[in-house]
Amino acid sequence: MVLEIVFGIFAIIFIFVAVYFWFQNRLLQRSFEQRVKEFLEKEEVRIRTDAAARSGRVLSGKTLEKLVPFLDKFPYDPHDVRWIGDPVDLVIFDGNSAGKINKIVFCEVKSGSSHLTKNQNEIKKAVLDKKVGWSEFRTHDETS
Repeated sequence: MVLEIVFGIFAIIFIFVAVYFWFQNRLLQRSFEQRVKEFLEKEEVRIRTDAAARSGRVLSGKTLEKLVPFLDKFPYDPHDVRWIGDPVDLVIFDGNSAGKINKIVFCEVKSGSSHLTKNQNEIKKAVLDKKVGWSEFRTHDETS
């Protein structure tokens, strides 16, 4: 009989402890979920703000690229400049407006501490190594 009472007491204590830990687990889980939700909301705001700022810089950079040929310190005639944007910003047909092309220049406009991309460095190297060619493509045969 005493053994049954002791066993009953242990069973009740075990049930109380199990229920206590279950509730504690639920509280911790809800607290964790709330913290994660708050963190994600803050991060979303930060990411969106950063994306908007970057987008603004890119747009202002693209606008600046188109206006650079009209700056006083730009060394070429703005009429000789063609904007292509990617992978380089400008192609300059130096002398074209005067009727005689002296040289063709690839120009990348940068501001602040920005650097050439890997692709732009490859283009620069190809130009400096004189690995530039001419190609003419005809869409149809003119003999027919």
